[in-house]
Amino acid sequence: MASFDTDAIAAKRVFEVPFSGIRKVFDKVNALVAEGRDVIHWQIGRSDFDTPAHIKAGAAESLERGDVHYAPSMGVPPLRKAIAARTEIDTGVEVQWDTQTIVMAGANEGILCAVMAFVNPGDEVIIPDPNWHHYKSIVSLAGGVAVEVATKEENDFALLAEDVEKVITPRTKIICITSPSNPTGTTVPESELAKLAELAKKHNLLVLSDEIYARIYHEGDCAPSIYSQPGMAERTIIINGFSKVFSMDGWRLGWTIASPELTRHLLRVRQYTTVCVNTFIQHGAAKGLTEDQGPIDEMLNAFTERSKVIYEGLRSIEGMTVAKPTGAFYAFPNVKNFGESSQEVADYLLGEHAIATIAGSVFGPAGEGYIRIAYSCSKEDCERGVERLASALEAKNKAGA
Repeated sequence: MASFDTDAIAAKRVFEVPFSGIRKVFDKVNALVAEGRDVIHWQIGRSDFDTPAHIKAGAAESLERGDVHYAPSMGVPPLRKAIAARTEIDTGVEVQWDTQTIVMAGANEGILCAVMAFVNPGDEVIIPDPNWHHYKSIVSLAGGVAVEVATKEENDFALLAEDVEKVITPRTKIICITSPSNPTGTTVPESELAKLAELAKKHNLLVLSDEIYARIYHEGDCAPSIYSQPGMAERTIIINGFSKVFSMDGWRLGWTIASPELTRHLLRVRQYTTVCVNTFIQHGAAKGLTEDQGPIDEMLNAFTERSKVIYEGLRSIEGMTVAKPTGAFYAFPNVKNFGESSQEVADYLLGEHAIATIAGSVFGPAGEGYIRIAYSCSKEDCERGVERLASALEAKNKAGA
């Protein structure tokens, strides 16, 4: 009897997406920790803070009063009202909570629903390179074509309208913008967002604007949004969530903001994914948006302080350059002077010096020659890490001399 070949019967789409390169690093780090090694944890793309107490209390109160049944597919009204109000503060654009908001099981579900709702097989989706791999993988799963546009260190890795226009074809459907960016930690300036907005209107394109890091902005209260540009509220889908700013990544809670017309299409898909987010965590999250912002401000200030330590420390290392991290909690230093590839450098740093980073090549071709550092660790560990990194790279250069 012939052996059962699961590859032969698997859908072709699964072979279009790779296993996560980031998760492979996590496995290696866990092995080093088990050996008792003192690891600098620069690999984790999440906040290291606890969820604020009043959010956890709000969820516990909701659970205690019996909010244990299905929620509406679009989310519970208190949370949707709070999301709309927060978006108005951040973008300056009025949002109708009852027709423009959907609560999702994490920002990633919002991306999935948006791509499934608007991308037909063969449609092209423009994605900045380097990028968070979920975008191109979800586009591939939907039968679309991810068109990566290289961004450059000399432009602070901003997605430039002039580069986007070069790749637009009759099949182009969506432009994706992530600002502040994972993995680069840089922000698309408002002047460039204005150009991208004009391009989207000229070619009748949708924009998927990932703003999950928008409030972790080191140069103001909130990073600029393309949603705020004239005429863009009708053609932009905002992806946002609680994982980063509120340190709630394990809660799996996100949202979308879009016009009522776009939102109806998102809801069609959403009803057949997770149906709804569990009820009591939504009530906790609503308190996170509407009540004491002190704990949130403390976290945001801490990330800004860490960014200064990382930026100044990396700049002091001979042979290294880095675009200034203006948002999120990432830096993306250039390590081309220290090895044949970014993976080689990342492997060396982890294996020989217990410094856990992610090779830039994991995030796309334009990431080659860089490593991602996530300063989602204490300020003290940032300082220790920079010192250890400088020593490690100096040792590597001497060994190769």
